[in-house]
Amino acid sequence: MLLEPFAFAPWVALGLFTFTTSITPGPNNLMLTVTGAQFGLRATVPAMAGILGGMSLLIGLSGAGVVALLLAVPGLETMLRALGLGYLLWLAWKLCAPDARLNQREIHRPLTMIEAILFQFANPKAWMMAVTAATTFLPGLLPVGAGAGDQAVATLAVALCFVLIGGPCIACWAILGAALQRQLQQGSRLRQFNTVMGFLLAVTALGMLWV
Repeated sequence: MLLEPFAFAPWVALGLFTFTTSITPGPNNLMLTVTGAQFGLRATVPAMAGILGGMSLLIGLSGAGVVALLLAVPGLETMLRALGLGYLLWLAWKLCAPDARLNQREIHRPLTMIEAILFQFANPKAWMMAVTAATTFLPGLLPVGAGAGDQAVATLAVALCFVLIGGPCIACWAILGAALQRQLQQGSRLRQFNTVMGFLLAVTALGMLWV
């Protein structure tokens, strides 16, 4: 079997990387917290599924070498980072601005699964996680003389690792937001909460410049 030649240590390292990057604050987790606070836990399920699906897609593209090929184009990586950063800062402003729609509960629905998948392509942290998994951890999971089939199976296994470990991690943030939902319905607490989350989103997005 393909998994028999694999060393155990690389899988432990991948699992720790997945857990650490999935549980720590980032654009995905902050937006899930906001969604949970606005609409409740059940309404965040499509967004969570989209995040996991989008991450799996990015890992697949990275494992296939598509991402490396794209980033080899001069200036493309800088452009993608700029577009992603700009989008995240725009979301942060929508949360923080006094007249922002999100602060006035005028948003009609949470992110759909498709929108959450597309959100991964604007998320610098998601790109970092996928590229690191494919370039740093994937080679150590392949047996000597591995072929294209082994590469595909190993890439699928890495994506599955992100789903199994990352899924519960991001769910914790959605649960946190849902737990705050009732308290945030009182007075101006929702606006204050969104302002804080918008500030954290901006800080997180700007922090991606040093990744």
